[in-house]
Amino acid sequence: MTLHRRHRLAFLLALLWILVSCPSPSHAQTLSKEGQEQKAIHDFLFDTFAQNRKTKYVGTGRDHGLKEVTVLEESRELHDGTELLLPEGTEIIAGLFRHFAFHGEHLDRIKEVRVFPFSPDKSPPRSKQVTDFYRVQMPSIPLYDEPPGRMKIRFLMKAPDGVARIDDLVFIAQKQIPPEFDTIPYRDLGSEFPRESVVIDIDTDHELSIDGTSDLQRKRWFRMHETPGTVDQSFERWAAERNFFPGRGAFKFNPGLTRAWGNWEPLKERADKPGAADLAFFDQYDAGVRHRNTIAEFKRIPFAYCFNDWPDFMSVPLVGRGTPKPEHFDDAAELAAAYVEEQIKDSGYTAEWWEVKNESSVQSEWAHHWKESQGIDGWGLLADFHNRVAKAVHERAPGTKVGGPSSAYMQVQIKDFDLYRNQARFIEETRGHIDFFSHHFYENALMLGAHARRGQGYSNYLLGRYEAILDMLRAHMHKSDNVLPILITECGSLQNGRQPSDNWLRLLAWNAYLTKSMQRPDQIELFVPFVFLHMAWNPYSGDAAFTPKPELKRHRTIEDFAPTTIANYFELWRDFDGRRLPVDFNRDWLDVVAVHDGNRISIAVTNMGGRQISLDLSGVAKNTGANKTTQTRLNYHQGEVVFEPEHEVDVSAVPVDVNETTVVRLHLAKTLSPAMLVQQQRHYAEQTAVKSEGAAITFSIDDLNASNLQSAKLIIGVHRRGGISEPLSVEVNGTTIEIDRGDADEFTEFFAPLDADIPVSVLRKNNEVKITAQTGTTITSVQIATLQNVDE
Repeated sequence: MTLHRRHRLAFLLALLWILVSCPSPSHAQTLSKEGQEQKAIHDFLFDTFAQNRKTKYVGTGRDHGLKEVTVLEESRELHDGTELLLPEGTEIIAGLFRHFAFHGEHLDRIKEVRVFPFSPDKSPPRSKQVTDFYRVQMPSIPLYDEPPGRMKIRFLMKAPDGVARIDDLVFIAQKQIPPEFDTIPYRDLGSEFPRESVVIDIDTDHELSIDGTSDLQRKRWFRMHETPGTVDQSFERWAAERNFFPGRGAFKFNPGLTRAWGNWEPLKERADKPGAADLAFFDQYDAGVRHRNTIAEFKRIPFAYCFNDWPDFMSVPLVGRGTPKPEHFDDAAELAAAYVEEQIKDSGYTAEWWEVKNESSVQSEWAHHWKESQGIDGWGLLADFHNRVAKAVHERAPGTKVGGPSSAYMQVQIKDFDLYRNQARFIEETRGHIDFFSHHFYENALMLGAHARRGQGYSNYLLGRYEAILDMLRAHMHKSDNVLPILITECGSLQNGRQPSDNWLRLLAWNAYLTKSMQRPDQIELFVPFVFLHMAWNPYSGDAAFTPKPELKRHRTIEDFAPTTIANYFELWRDFDGRRLPVDFNRDWLDVVAVHDGNRISIAVTNMGGRQISLDLSGVAKNTGANKTTQTRLNYHQGEVVFEPEHEVDVSAVPVDVNETTVVRLHLAKTLSPAMLVQQQRHYAEQTAVKSEGAAITFSIDDLNASNLQSAKLIIGVHRRGGISEPLSVEVNGTTIEIDRGDADEFTEFFAPLDADIPVSVLRKNNEVKITAQTGTTITSVQIATLQNVDE
């Protein structure tokens, strides 16, 4: 680089820092302050940093964007402690990318890397390591008041004399970054239009029973990604005061047992049986330290745990995060069962649910998926391994539930639903062996404003895809005679950073998934968002409710930490509980859950549509004699995430913004005590993922109890690239049912349920549903949901 160019770059970086540090007058901009900052960084990336560097663009049209930029292209020999100084400006654009990676030689010799100034003391998670490629998750970027300084990578080798070589350093985006700056995350969406009134009707004469109970069962839903004893008791007491409980954690055999973390010798391979663990290890290992140290309330709470990273001596080398070799499946299963048995012995209890392998639906976690092109049956091996682990654990720890596949990347429509067929096959091949299924759902980076992106390739789950996928899986369970509970053991956002838009995407995702999941207790047994109290291995993560106070060197109790914006998630939901009430409204992309505790009605509302709305609850208030209406809000407003504690509002005009989840309460003058009960049931056709060629397709829904029905609804899961631009023709038992497509024609790719009321007089025990859909449409599932009056 010439001296002139150095001076020019230094000037640009100084100017950039001024732009991102000094807000412009609010009246002169439509973007938030953060939006102005991010636009400056975006423009620097494309106009300056990426110039004359190797880049990779993917996608076409509106999906066209920058996927990779080669930050450094030079060969360097690496030793233990080698430091690599990155070009000026790298630290500015790092937060736009999800991963960084190296190509080179002998990269499997690298133990870990440290990233300065962002993560100098902790190694970010590695997502892939082979001899010629090494990929690491970009660490969370702290918030700085001053320029952070040059970015630097320090390499630590597995052996002190280890030597490797890198040839480049590449930044990789989670989703391609469009060359044109995206303003959606930095605006109050829908604020340019008047609010639209939505009437919410709540049946206060009946309680709603789903899966045999009208109790909300708070402990199913209000969890955190922690296991008992993981954090100091001061954090656990804070969570317990807000009625949140341990939900799920991951246990890695390597390095959890293969390194000496305590007063014990590491787990080793058996000398007489290569590939098997020497289970004599458990004679001197205490698996109950953490569990014994948890608060008393958490010792009685069932939670989930997930096995991962089996020891190297029984695993496929380098890839698949400790994926056992098929010849060592039984050895791996015995190790898992021995650990569970030891934990029960040492602490008196273990997890109620054990997942066999974290995110084993993807290649980076289950190495055998890589070899399917070579004739290796990755999914068949996965089902077999789950069955073996379940058998071993059940024998040593009867009553412990075992399941999986702890799926990631639930894009089941990929390759004309090939991924769904793998999931369906897993359901079939684990029948009689495992006790539950588990899945993960994440909103991708750069996916704020889902409804505003419906015609721009939105491909995540919160616009109906989540529900449609759950219905597909449930329908196939019925077909396979293997109906088991589903655990959502992770969900949230893949967005890096702790800026307001980053935090808002996390919060709206957790809240929206929660509201949707609470309506499905007949399917979902446990819901765990990816939210932590604090993360010792990634202390400034945006997924944590607390981060270390920078002025302190020691961080142990909650007093040593400061609450983050994320802590407000716990405040929003701290006492949402009660018995379910039936709800009715006429609005697309809205979710409503209502419960009562006798003295008040609590209503959770999520607005995933594109307009700001006001809820009209005046009819409910009049019927119940409510004397006060209050609202608790956690919302994005004028560029900031704003928490509004419970405050009084107008019952006929309760504000709910785009992407907001809010909790509204009607305070009652007299105790509510519904005298009747109505029961919700879902009845599925067995056929799933049926492709339409334009002709009528017949679905059968049998064994439906059609007596004493209050109401019924037909729900059809639909997928089509290009949206649904032609009407669906639908008949139920010969009666025409009108299906409102809403805005399904406005989607680049529509994948969601469509529904319509069915006259209850039409239904009988065995029902025939005929659907004629636009060519290229896939009918993903068909169900009839009924509300049936029940004598208490």
